Amino acid sequence: MSGDGRRGGGPELPPMTILGEDRPDVEDTTVEELRAQQEQLEQARRDLADRTRQERERAAQQLAAERRRAERELARRQREIDDAERRLLRTERRLRRQGAGSGASVDLTPTTRRRRRSRRADDDLLDAARAEASTRVPRLWLAATLALAAGLSLALGSALSAERVERGQTGTLTVLDTAQADLRDAVSVLDTELVRYATGEPVPLDGAGQLPSVTTAQEVLARDGLDPFAAERLAEVEPALASDTVSPVRAATVWRDTRLDMAYAVSSWDVERELEAMRPGSALGTTLLWAGGLLLAVGAVVLLRAGARVAGAFVALAALATSLLVVQDTQPGWREAVTAHEDATDRPGDLQRVVQDDLQVLVGLRSVEPWEADDEYGYWNQHYALEEGADPDGTVAQVRADLGRTLAQEGGQEAQRTAALDLVAAADAARAPLEADLVTAREAVVAEATTGPSTALLAAGLGLAVLLPFAGLGAESIARRRKEEA
Repeated sequence: MSGDGRRGGGPELPPMTILGEDRPDVEDTTVEELRAQQEQLEQARRDLADRTRQERERAAQQLAAERRRAERELARRQREIDDAERRLLRTERRLRRQGAGSGASVDLTPTTRRRRRSRRADDDLLDAARAEASTRVPRLWLAATLALAAGLSLALGSALSAERVERGQTGTLTVLDTAQADLRDAVSVLDTELVRYATGEPVPLDGAGQLPSVTTAQEVLARDGLDPFAAERLAEVEPALASDTVSPVRAATVWRDTRLDMAYAVSSWDVERELEAMRPGSALGTTLLWAGGLLLAVGAVVLLRAGARVAGAFVALAALATSLLVVQDTQPGWREAVTAHEDATDRPGDLQRVVQDDLQVLVGLRSVEPWEADDEYGYWNQHYALEEGADPDGTVAQVRADLGRTLAQEGGQEAQRTAALDLVAAADAARAPLEADLVTAREAVVAEATTGPSTALLAAGLGLAVLLPFAGLGAESIARRRKEEA
């Protein structure tokens, strides 16, 4: 019963230790052993911290490398976008010139005319009233004030519009143009180095440990007046084309990036900024010339409404004489010279971009589909950049077609090297007259920027615009005095 009572709800007692029973031994841990375990834990923690720091540094380096690669890709795409925009603008200008030459534009002249008011036979009284009103002196003083203000405006506007740059101030444009031409020569050398590398002939480095093309480009960019940062970028170029341990894809990518750095080391925006600084005349001078002509026109209207027909006719002739000053300020020759210079600057670069596209096919950075290679209008048989005078005798087009056939037939490295080097040489030969055209266009721009307007026309226009109004007012005053005396 006592056992049933325990099962019935009494608390369970812990098992009693029986003497002689086998129990697991309790291990005693000394202070030294605890200290050793603590040191092991600290060492493990330090090792883990070192591995974590190394992983973080490695991740940071990879992130920085990816960021630099993304920045280079973004810069390359931006340059391609700028290049496409310039080609679009040039095409638009060409289409406009063609449309203007073919007479496609139509000038619409207004057909409505103001109706003149019919005069009645009994308007003699009104004419007499107007003649009486014209004898008021304040109208003449107002016209004289307008003529004086117009004369001052025209004189100052003529002085400002006649400003021209000195011959020595055009040297920066020459430096920029010459540097661009020399950099295109360096690009041609770089293309030759790529062809040799791609066909199994790495290029030896020069004494500075760089590719000869890079050294040439750095010498060009070291000239006074050029941005030194461009030369610093080229100094970081890896000489991949001179090593057989670099992968072909890496070497081709380095060639493409270096080529773009050389082509855009001297920006076209620098040239445009220099052209803007060389622009003859000034915007303020143009504004003053038009303001002077407008003041004379207002003075003529005031005099005619006051009945001073003689003075009004003189002031109207003076307003027409301001056209001699405005014509000198319009500078059509300057605008034509700048447009010709822009076109001459773009053509050599367009020709070298054709070579770049073709060499990208050679090294595998660009693939040509079969339908592009076989058709007579395919990739190898025509190119839009060769249609604007860059290849007048068709030599470059023929060499491109030969290169395309060699690549399609999977010729050996010797055949590919010969065909590609022929393309580079043909492009250089076709580029030579384009560079000469650029020199001619630059000389035309310099001539327009330094040659002042015709002194005879300026003197004639300014003299007539200033003297005629006062001569007319004097003649009107004399006529009124005689009328009063009579």
